[in-house]
Amino acid sequence: MIRLIFVSLLLVAFSRVNATTLLLDSQQTVDVLVSKSSPKIMSEELLSLVYPQIESSISNMQVLSHKRIERLLNSDEAFCTTNRLKTTERKSKYLFSHAIDVYSGLKLYAHKKNDLYLETLSDSAEQPVALHNFVSRFKHDIFAIIANYSYGDVLDEEISKVDESQLYVFESKDPFEDFIHLFLSKRVQFIVTYPEVMHEYMNSVDHDIVERDLKGEKPYRFGHVMCNKNEENQAFMISLNNALRQLYVKGVFTKIASKYLLPEQAEGIESIVPTLLE
Repeated sequence: MIRLIFVSLLLVAFSRVNATTLLLDSQQTVDVLVSKSSPKIMSEELLSLVYPQIESSISNMQVLSHKRIERLLNSDEAFCTTNRLKTTERKSKYLFSHAIDVYSGLKLYAHKKNDLYLETLSDSAEQPVALHNFVSRFKHDIFAIIANYSYGDVLDEEISKVDESQLYVFESKDPFEDFIHLFLSKRVQFIVTYPEVMHEYMNSVDHDIVERDLKGEKPYRFGHVMCNKNEENQAFMISLNNALRQLYVKGVFTKIASKYLLPEQAEGIESIVPTLLE
């Protein structure tokens, strides 16, 4: 009996050694996965459904800054993180799961603050706009971005053209919520983010905010689990994708996505889902 217990413990320990560490930027996600909290975003709800099937492949979960996460992902140890966009550069370096999150395409947000802005940002103004060209028209205003965060191939290239005097790189332990507060406080004039995030503020009498469509931006953005390339993560990704595929096939993915998207985007998501498994 003692020998059997010893062997069982040894097998558990061995499986954990050959597991991955999940790096997260929010304690909320950890709490959801261990059933201490209800999900607030789509990826949390989706991952909570597949977590029982992948839990044995996760050695532990850590909440870290984006900067620290990026550094660990570039090490030789097995690490994964969530809600990452596929970019050309990343696809050459990392493994990606099927999509675990869906947002409407990114938009540019600004405060209306004077006659020039009112004219430039009016509803009749030309859209979509090229990010760099638009921001550079307002040389004394600040455009903020989140540190160690990719906005996708096209927008990353546009952001790289913005003059350093106008660019504020924001870093925080809980970057997304703090980033929106930074913008709402009017400490910066421009940000790029998702319509779902800004929806409540666009309809608030307390804020005079305008949004602009961006050139090169697609109707939807998809977030993925992203892992560095090694044997442990290859096996982990197979298990995760098998579990996610079942949610896609059963219509669970579409149902959950429709809860978090704005109504006009939710209408079109069902036709997009089959392409996510290709």
